[in-house]
Order: sequence, then structure tokens, then C-alpha cells
Amino acid sequence: MTHMTALAERPYGKLSAGQKRQVQFAVAVCGRPKLLFLDEPTVGLDVQARGALGDTLRALVSQGSSIVLTTHYLEEAQALADRVVVLAKGRLIASGTVSEMRALVSRKRITCATTLTLEEIAIWPGVESLTCDRELLHITVADAEEVARRLLIADPNLRHLEVSCAGLAEAFTELTQETTS
Repeated sequence: MTHMTALAERPYGKLSAGQKRQVQFAVAVCGRPKLLFLDEPTVGLDVQARGALGDTLRALVSQGSSIVLTTHYLEEAQALADRVVVLAKGRLIASGTVSEMRALVSRKRITCATTLTLEEIAIWPGVESLTCDRELLHITVADAEEVARRLLIADPNLRHLEVSCAGLAEAFTELTQETTS
């Protein structure tokens, strides 16, 4: 289930930190527990091992296990969690599905390649911030649809247009900033 057979004959003391973490996870899921608590389970794992661990967690959940996962890797929580709880300074700030958490942040991001200048776009209603990374412009907006329409009208050569919702990391940042202010 955890794809650990390659390490089965190796002494634990001779394993790398990431391999030890994988073995610890394999021991934790022996017997297919109904409730499993995992604290930062992917620390020290490479990309492939993280993916395998995620697949195993999804399989356990589909077989009826409940998993409580603590992590600072918000993209990991976004990919694995059915429900998210945000804590700050030991207090519950918010809880809900990943979609509900992301919806708490109304901002969206538009990415595109345009011939328009930053100065031209910066004065448009709803534009909160602009950054330029190589040839791509990143625009944080309150009303993505309106700004995207305006971009398409203003620049017939607009390329690489992408509109994305706030991620869990942005929701977490916004939620926790409110509690520290």
C-alpha cells in the first residue's frame, strides 16, 4: 500500500531522513486505522514520495479512514483535504471545505501578456495590484471578469490570458493577517 518494499531489507539506521519518514508513515498505516493523526508527514520527502503518500492517504479515506493532517504546505492541504481548519495563535480562525476557504478571499488573479503598460492598467477600477514577471503581467483584481473583458477590448494582441481564484495560501494569509492586526 505504501510502496515501501524497496526499503524492506535495509536497516532503518542507514536510511535517509526522507526514507525514515516514509517508513514511519508505513508503520502508522499498518492495520488500516480508522483514525490517523499525521503531523507534517511530507517533511523531507521528495516530489515522488510526496505523491505516493498523497495517493495512499486518498486510498485510506476512500476505504473509510479519517485523517487529521497538520501541515504548513498549503498546496498539500489544498490537494488532500476535504475540510480545512485555520488556526492562528492557538485560536480557531476559520473552517470549511477548501472551496469555502478560498471563497473567503474575493480577489482573483489575472495573468497575461499584453502590450498595455502597467500605468494604463493600474488606474482601471477593480485593479488592486500589478506585478510583471518577464513577459507576463500579474493583476490582482476584485472583479476579474470585468478586467478581463477590458483587457480583451483594449489589447487585440493579448496572449496567455489566465484567470485564477485565490488559493488556499492566499486565504490563509488574509485570514491570519486579520488576527495579527
